[in-house]
Amino acid sequence: MPTGHKDPGTIASEIKMMRTEHAGAFLVVEGVTDMRFWRPRRCEECELVDGEGKHNVIGGIRRLDGERIDGVLGIVDDDCDSLMDVDFGTANVVGTDGHDLECLLCRSSALEKVLAEYGDESKISRFERDAGTDVRGALLERALVFGRLRFAALRDGLDIDSSAIRVPRFVDVETWAVDEQGLLHAVVKDGSTCDEEVVERCIGQLPVADPWRVVRGHDMVRILRIGLGRVLGNVGAGVGQEHISSILRSGFTPADLQATTLWTDMRAWEAGNHPFRILQD
Repeated sequence: MPTGHKDPGTIASEIKMMRTEHAGAFLVVEGVTDMRFWRPRRCEECELVDGEGKHNVIGGIRRLDGERIDGVLGIVDDDCDSLMDVDFGTANVVGTDGHDLECLLCRSSALEKVLAEYGDESKISRFERDAGTDVRGALLERALVFGRLRFAALRDGLDIDSSAIRVPRFVDVETWAVDEQGLLHAVVKDGSTCDEEVVERCIGQLPVADPWRVVRGHDMVRILRIGLGRVLGNVGAGVGQEHISSILRSGFTPADLQATTLWTDMRAWEAGNHPFRILQD
């Protein structure tokens, strides 16, 4: 859905106007954080455009396709689209490998940089020994509790108020454990017409899927921040989620990007849309 004052028509008009002075490629992204991520990774011949929402990115580019305006690529979060066989309706929009950009970052070596900056080595070692998994695996496991609920609600049309899925409310600061039953109870209590058994059944019937496409990156960052407060580190109130996100973005290396399907898709787009270039060499 749109998140600002723009709409698909605005995006198309903005790029057509910019095309009169810019002969290179345009990269249209969903929002401000995507702009921050892609700015240092695009080549000089590529102009960035803030689409202010996924709907605008896809809709704007489809309009440009209809007017045969070349050299425009959109990048959007997958948001479970690949799990539900959603077609963007254009070859000029590509989706992220996982659910969203933050998942891409948490899956990469950038996570180790966050742990190095804000984690406590002895606490992390103790946690991984007791949990029998590394921090990334534990983070993914916790985020899946929320991700599977969101996916079930989307897939089965459950009457669930997404605002009731408030991550900090259900992740214990002292133990880093997720109160799954408390979460289910809360989303049903807060205005849903479903009962807990229906929600649990829908979650249990979800198809086997890549967990990175199910979890929501913003949930992961929130859960990571909670873990760094006691269990994995000693982070105080002065360090918020944006501090974590900033290190994730800056710590994402060229090698991390080149290991993604997104990078492959973007290079394939460049090859099919010569001479337009998006990525740095």
